[in-house]
Amino acid sequence: MPKDIHVAILEDDVFSSNWMALLMVRDWRTRLVGEFGNKSDFCKFLEDGNQTFDVLIMDVDLIGDIFRISEICHLLKNKNQTAKILLTGIQPETRILNQIQDHRIRGYVVKREVGYSLSWIITFIEKGYFVFTPSTLAATSNTNFMIPENKLIVEGRKHLPGFTDHETDVARLAFIFSLGRRDLADELKISEQWSYGLVSELYKKMGLADILVGEADLFSYIPESQIIRERFEEIIEQLGQSTKARDMETLAYHLITMPEVIT
Repeated sequence: MPKDIHVAILEDDVFSSNWMALLMVRDWRTRLVGEFGNKSDFCKFLEDGNQTFDVLIMDVDLIGDIFRISEICHLLKNKNQTAKILLTGIQPETRILNQIQDHRIRGYVVKREVGYSLSWIITFIEKGYFVFTPSTLAATSNTNFMIPENKLIVEGRKHLPGFTDHETDVARLAFIFSLGRRDLADELKISEQWSYGLVSELYKKMGLADILVGEADLFSYIPESQIIRERFEEIIEQLGQSTKARDMETLAYHLITMPEVIT
């Protein structure tokens, strides 16, 4: 069974930090060890030395006159932390690419291009890939940055194949935010009874129960991407043939957050 991936977040925007934390908590493989709004809080966490972690998500919009990427890398090294670093930002910046000089850094992505797929990207980094989103890769053409051979270009899906826009919104409310049926009904301004029927229809449309009991081929639902397929094989092995609501939601979560792997 794959080990849990422990994740720390260094991000000064509360909304972004909370969104990332939600995605980490909802994924079955990632475990959040801490959220830090500034370098000082993160340094104190490292000084306490109570928790090791595998991946640090770091907001590059924090990086400027206050500190540089190299400082964080040195801090991790001095505390014997072997964590890999994922850089995130609101737009690609060549000044950031020019600071990527440490083997700890394993990805640079733009938040709007990641969408709902952050936990997938964390898994790819843990598997040894260097992850870009399309615009961060394009920005390398204006720098001397050497693109790693193990690069992976990833973009979050905007819509779910075979779903209407309304069904996509409902699926994400139900499975990413894990809303109860009563809360879902309140959010959508529909009856609670209708919300149960709506979610059941989504389960049916996604073929979740049939997949879990082996009556439908999971791989007919997902693209021809080896790394995506390997991840789903791990998920199915973990869930077995359970059709419990919690396990169906776990599979649904991974299907609706599945990214596009461009290369």
